[in-house]
Amino acid sequence: MSVSQVWRKHMEHKRRALLALLAVVAVGSVALSGCGETLVSADSSDLDDRETIEAYSEEAGFFDESDIYDVASIPVAGSDQRTELEPVRIWREITERVVTRVVQVDHVEGTADLSVTRELLGTLNIVDSDSTLYVKPMHHTGVRYAEFEKDDEWEPDNDGGYQAGKTHRYRRGPWGLTATSGLLSSSEHLTMHIDWMRVQSATVDVTISDPTLLMSVPDEIMHFEVGQQVTVTVSGPPDDALVFLHTRRHRDALEYDAGVFTGTWTVMHRGAHCAAIQALAHDSIYDSEYPDDCLIWGMPYAVGTENDVEPTERRP
Repeated sequence: MSVSQVWRKHMEHKRRALLALLAVVAVGSVALSGCGETLVSADSSDLDDRETIEAYSEEAGFFDESDIYDVASIPVAGSDQRTELEPVRIWREITERVVTRVVQVDHVEGTADLSVTRELLGTLNIVDSDSTLYVKPMHHTGVRYAEFEKDDEWEPDNDGGYQAGKTHRYRRGPWGLTATSGLLSSSEHLTMHIDWMRVQSATVDVTISDPTLLMSVPDEIMHFEVGQQVTVTVSGPPDDALVFLHTRRHRDALEYDAGVFTGTWTVMHRGAHCAAIQALAHDSIYDSEYPDDCLIWGMPYAVGTENDVEPTERRP
């Protein structure tokens, strides 16, 4: 299923819920107009709640995709096929980001749903062995989801922080993150596909077949300790595809063997993060005319204990 199909299915569900809500508001508006009252369309508390959740998604490490679309170049090995280009390195440059955050708050249940859509425009840059630079247009669309729950008893302490016992990196104000999906992002032209990816360490063995499915926080989030080695196995891309692993300061090609792509990295930074697999079509790199053809699956993970760090910590 493509990003656009996932998004349309999700938004149709949200649209129906919104229409039901608007119908209730419309009835209330008619009743109040007969009494000479003025109807306020949105409660200020609702606006505060939505702004709080949006702000969290702008800062929290699970939603941080900067490592996936980092400008750092990636070395490229030679192809086993006869090719037009002999690339030595590639990188992406983002020239425009359009981020849409949709928050729907249920004040009765004290819950909220969040969807984040990112449209990224820029270039895919390829340097050939003769130092020739090839620049291809890039247009990616990505989507992810999250759920939150409100703690009505929450109050900031005298220092502006959190009350004792309520401090953790999955909360902003009274709203706590209870579930999050991974990231599904793809190029405008898309033939790449991923069937599943498996993540293994001394403490984790998880297989992901749909990155848009919600995972409960923190129970279903992959959790590692600093220094652990993590192995990622990917099935689905054709054997001539280029498959890259993106984590904090780690961008390497996965090796193809026995029908799957495999690579490892060593966890080095505490906090909440998002790693990703990028599957890139062979001809996107080795053919000067073939367009950017790319599929990205992002996976949230945590390093360290729950109270170690806040989500915005970025260590060198």
